[in-house]
Amino acid sequence: MTAPPRRTDVPSLSPTSRAMLASALGILPLAELFSNDSWLIDAWLAIAVVLVPAALLRRTRQPRVWHTWLGIALLVPWLTFRFAGGHAFAGIVPTTATWGDVNRMFDQVRDVTNNGVAPVHATAAVAFVVALICGILAAFVDLAAVVGRRPALGGVPLLVVFTLSGAVPRHPVSWALFAGAAAGFLLLLSVDSADTVHSWGRLIPKAGERGPRASLGVSGPRIAVIAVAVAVVLPLLAPSSAKNVLTDALHDSGGSGSGLGGFGAGSGVALDPFAALKGQLDRPHTVTLFSVTLDQPDADPFYLRANVLSNYTARGWSVGAHGSTDSANSTFLVADPPAEQLPTRVYRATISVSGLADNPPVFANPTQLQGLPSRTGWSTADQILVNSQVSEGSKYTEEVREPAPSVQQLAAATTSDPAPDGRWLQLPADVPQQVLRQVNALTGGLASPYAKARALNDWFTNPANGFTYSLNATSGDSGSALIDFLTNRTGYCQQYAAALGVMLRLAGVPARVVLGYTHGKPNKAGTFQVTTNDAHAWVEAYFDGLGWIPFDPTPVAQQPGGSTAQLPWAPHPSASAAPGAASSAARPGTTPGVTRSNDTAGAAQAAQPSGSGTSNAGWLGWAGGLVVLAAAVAALPAFVRWLRRRSRIGAARLGDPDPLWAELTATATDLGYVWSPARTPRQVVGWLDPQLRSGGSGETSAGTSLRTLALAVEQKRYRETGGAAPALVRELREVESQLRGRRSRSTRIRSRLLPASLGWRLLRRH
Repeated sequence: MTAPPRRTDVPSLSPTSRAMLASALGILPLAELFSNDSWLIDAWLAIAVVLVPAALLRRTRQPRVWHTWLGIALLVPWLTFRFAGGHAFAGIVPTTATWGDVNRMFDQVRDVTNNGVAPVHATAAVAFVVALICGILAAFVDLAAVVGRRPALGGVPLLVVFTLSGAVPRHPVSWALFAGAAAGFLLLLSVDSADTVHSWGRLIPKAGERGPRASLGVSGPRIAVIAVAVAVVLPLLAPSSAKNVLTDALHDSGGSGSGLGGFGAGSGVALDPFAALKGQLDRPHTVTLFSVTLDQPDADPFYLRANVLSNYTARGWSVGAHGSTDSANSTFLVADPPAEQLPTRVYRATISVSGLADNPPVFANPTQLQGLPSRTGWSTADQILVNSQVSEGSKYTEEVREPAPSVQQLAAATTSDPAPDGRWLQLPADVPQQVLRQVNALTGGLASPYAKARALNDWFTNPANGFTYSLNATSGDSGSALIDFLTNRTGYCQQYAAALGVMLRLAGVPARVVLGYTHGKPNKAGTFQVTTNDAHAWVEAYFDGLGWIPFDPTPVAQQPGGSTAQLPWAPHPSASAAPGAASSAARPGTTPGVTRSNDTAGAAQAAQPSGSGTSNAGWLGWAGGLVVLAAAVAALPAFVRWLRRRSRIGAARLGDPDPLWAELTATATDLGYVWSPARTPRQVVGWLDPQLRSGGSGETSAGTSLRTLALAVEQKRYRETGGAAPALVRELREVESQLRGRRSRSTRIRSRLLPASLGWRLLRRH
């Protein structure tokens, strides 16, 4: 009794489904660029909108280019419905107002890319642009891998995504995201193999086994799993290096792997970049973000808070969980833990937004807020506003009770971590010993937490210690960005705040980094303006009973606003020696001897057109980029067809004329000739030769070339003799020239741009 035949029709994913799944897995590394995951679902849905219709159409049809273009067309109403349906006809058809909404979203994303450093928060505008790009990327993958049958080419954009995901945030892509992206690429490579092998990978016999019944122990999937596992495990065993040529090139670094855009992970401790700070200070034009009006012009408030970085790991400072939140519209806002018996300064502040699209900034310890959306939350632990975003025209008011502790109160205070999980003192295990020794040298013998915090803060602010402010900080080669900064003693506010935060925790004082804005002195009406030049970072240390107290370690003489918001418990020595000195320090948008933009209303208004010009330039840049991307997608069929022709002619020169016959078949199909694959070469000659004669009765050079080529193919197929000399390539070109000469110019152009041999069937058959 014979065994039943083995089934060969094993169900498997269709090529289009594989390309769709590969695209979905290939974009996973983008998670390294964002601090939240809300963008991912929108990106996956965009990929599905583009490729699901193609997958359904191809259940009964061969892949066609128009299947993919249909998905791209459907992407427009979907993105309109998802992100800009408010001004769209029926919620899906874009109108003029819809394009205004899209323009504003592009402006917001431009601000994020210009001002932020990854990982950034994925807002609705960011999710819109990412979904649009991922949808177009999926279309490119499908056209290359499924229609063009070049899966390796389709993997190029996925490789670009992976490369940028590791280079932009300056730390390696996590192993889990790498494994997902690698699996997607391997799945993409399997697209073309489905034509000949129904299961992924032909089984390979084990060494030493012979015969038809030999066990087949190693398969393509197993090889793929082993390869991914080795790629994940091997870097853990290999020696690491602080050098990274790619990230250095992207971030304009001197070669240490840390660069100027912030510190990234290397060997030892590294400080991560701070969102929306370094980029804002580097803007070529000053943009007014918002204005503040105080009911008491002499209130002299401290800085405005926008975000808090509470987590410090080997990758650096990052935003942590904001903890429990209350409604920002509560009658009385509280801080957790509350400050007990702490002197305060009470005032009212009205904030009018002009060029900001971010968290609503607030002064410390507001007791009541008015004018914000109902969804706005108040983080009692971080004392910031969450789940909300202000934009041009927003206006809100806050009642403030700003803490004003005395030096005596701080000196008598103890400290302990207010969080049950101890996160405010958490440090990675590999903090450089040089930093710990420096902390011990500065705080050794000091008993109170305040004395330690003051000693560390003074070390940075005392001009005698040589610390200077610069946006062009030089990098070192120690392998630790923290060591490099403390050695070179030059940097910008993020680096000072990050370093002091680490050193405070090493000294046993709970600390966190705060992001926000400095400001100039109010005018007689109690009004001042905040611009992109005022983006700033500082540190807060916790003291029992007093709460979170700010410290600003950045040299005051070189930061606008520092001289106007002195802290009595942590003064800057240079401020009393030279009040206002270097107040127009070398920061972008300021020039020595020129009044700052927030000193007068006229100067602020003069700065605003620059922001508008930049906005228009940003929109034109995005529009130009989309046009270039659309042109690249449109040119993809012609490019794939060119690659196939090049490959066939190259193979023919090695001795096989069959690729030349395949190229002749493709050319005739592209030009609209009815070419049957069932015809033998001799039958093709009998059918095509009369057409090449163009009504004449005599032999033509094209006919002779066709016969020569057909004879070479027959001899190779049936006699295994003969070879493809360069002369056969010339014969092919002679036949092709005659075939093209019988078609109109428009048909010849369409055959180049939309080759029917790749599945495009709009050309009329003849």
